[in-house]
Amino acid sequence: MSTEHHHHEIPADTGVRFIITILLNFLITVVEIIGGIISGSLSLISDALHNFSDGVAVIISYIALRLRERDNSQRHTFGLKRAEILAAVINSSVLLVISLYLFYESGQRLIHPAEVQGRLMSGIAAIGLVANIIGTLLLRRDSDSSMNVRSAYLHLFSDALSSLGVLLGGLAIYFWKICWLDPVLTILIGLYILKESYHILI
Repeated sequence: MSTEHHHHEIPADTGVRFIITILLNFLITVVEIIGGIISGSLSLISDALHNFSDGVAVIISYIALRLRERDNSQRHTFGLKRAEILAAVINSSVLLVISLYLFYESGQRLIHPAEVQGRLMSGIAAIGLVANIIGTLLLRRDSDSSMNVRSAYLHLFSDALSSLGVLLGGLAIYFWKICWLDPVLTILIGLYILKESYHILI
């Protein structure tokens, strides 16, 4: 792997922007879980899990960035790498179990459709979309200077796309009462989470 990114100077305010991004990510997670329960939207809950997963990934990237600035010794880097892998495996394992449960619930919803409040669903997803866009803008400047920042940036970009999908699905449910879109979106987001988890666990 190229070590070119080690030679770039990371701005002093990058850490602050990382922390703001992390707080936004977990705030979105809480808001979407509550909104998903109230609106009856499984896709909002699955999007919340996606945000939670990427929030953990951003934390790992932030810690790696901080520790790399403090100590570049081989021993320290090895210990950091082990900690990163352990955290990622635990995070992915939990998400794997939850995703499988959401698949089951989505199947039940497809067989026995349930009412979904599309207006609330799209409104909450819009909040998530705006927050994720803010996060990507905060990290975009340094995304070419550090692999850790780049990784966090891409995670947030995928979150924004996921929230956009849920937003459009909510609007479709609100205007055209296509309630089966909610479990379908849940399955699609779940498949993406499973794909990411698979790459880490296997």
